[in-house]
Amino acid sequence: MHHRLLVSSLVVHAVLATVAAQTNWTLRTPATSPLPFTAHAMAFHLPSDRHVLFGGITGGVRYDQTWLYDGTTWTQATPTTVPPARVAHAMAYDQNRGVLVMFGGVPAAGGLIGDTWEWDGGNWTQRTPTNAPSPRRSFPLVFHPGRGTTVLWGGYTTTDLNDMWEWDGTNWTQITPANSPSPRRASDMAYDPTTGNLILFSGYLMGADTWSFDGATWTQLSPAVSPSARFDHSMVTDTARGRIVMFGGPGAADQWEWNGAAGTWLQRTPATLPSARSDTYLSYDLIREEILMFGSVAVPETWRYAPVASAFFATFGNGCAGTLGQAPSLVSSDRPWLAETFEMAITPVPANTIGIVVMGLSNTFSGAVPLPVSLAAIGMPGCDLQVDPVLIGGLLATGTTANWALAIPNDPVLQGGDIYVQGGAFDAGANAAGLIVANHGQLRMGGK
Repeated sequence: MHHRLLVSSLVVHAVLATVAAQTNWTLRTPATSPLPFTAHAMAFHLPSDRHVLFGGITGGVRYDQTWLYDGTTWTQATPTTVPPARVAHAMAYDQNRGVLVMFGGVPAAGGLIGDTWEWDGGNWTQRTPTNAPSPRRSFPLVFHPGRGTTVLWGGYTTTDLNDMWEWDGTNWTQITPANSPSPRRASDMAYDPTTGNLILFSGYLMGADTWSFDGATWTQLSPAVSPSARFDHSMVTDTARGRIVMFGGPGAADQWEWNGAAGTWLQRTPATLPSARSDTYLSYDLIREEILMFGSVAVPETWRYAPVASAFFATFGNGCAGTLGQAPSLVSSDRPWLAETFEMAITPVPANTIGIVVMGLSNTFSGAVPLPVSLAAIGMPGCDLQVDPVLIGGLLATGTTANWALAIPNDPVLQGGDIYVQGGAFDAGANAAGLIVANHGQLRMGGK
């Protein structure tokens, strides 16, 4: 019952303004930019907090420039070692080793190259593995957390390919799955964080087929909704939202996301959509939780794609200790997204006790009374009320943990809105009131 009352309170709160879309593109205007490259490669390097762009072509010239984007400004890097100019290559971030991996492409003189390079945040290093894929172009390269390696699939030499390789930081090893998509070039692939699989879509002269690699073999999927067939598109993983974002390819501009939780593609309708383009690249910013797209049109455009309001959960303040000798805390790795259920735990509490959740719309005032408020006057010395107590609910603990869940309605009016929760529990020996409290949390509701 208290959850239904809370939903009513959220709707009445009206949270600022109604928005039609949950994600949107924004054209950025940095003071400096790379040339309007096409067929470049780009990825985010977490240790240096920079998107890294290398190579590309404009005006018929292939370049060997390295550019860095910090979320606001582009800066051309001046590494002491520079890979040869190239196009139609690929780059991926190895999260285990903290480096960018780059392979292959078409050099300035034409033909194909099959060299392996790594970027450490300040310089390029050419690696010399014993084994390597054949020189090629127009292939995807993605880090696979489950395997702990950077995975390459397919591409083009003098013919289309469907071989699969992985780089472990020392050597390339061929992967031989029992089943594979048909040979193709100009496809793309990204990691699905909800299933732990790689997702590959379409390619040059291919149909609108979606494939999943589970770490051992490929399976063709049959999603209820699918984009049209395409090539020279770009796909990237949005880890905060658990989605794969896809944009680009010949034809009209359209925006798609792979929802691994539902096993289907979703067409998005952001209020602003970049013009159609091919051979562009998407790069996901792991710190700012937004996607960067650059180039592949006549002017050097920098675009940002992100939720209109991102969901987050943060905790503040301190609880008070009871018979366990330790104050309980709010714990959650979840985020309060619209149309999903937010889950949180209060722990540790006395075994199998009754947990308490206090919910409100402020953590600064309760009426005209500033928060926090000491609860010593009601027999709870050292304990504070930290949120406005609009609603109070109880729940049974399992062992020393009380789990709480909140179903958030799919109403865009709630985007960007905050609610505050404080945990507590009955603890008969703790004080005269027989109650203890945890710290409090802020839930900012976001739309995927």
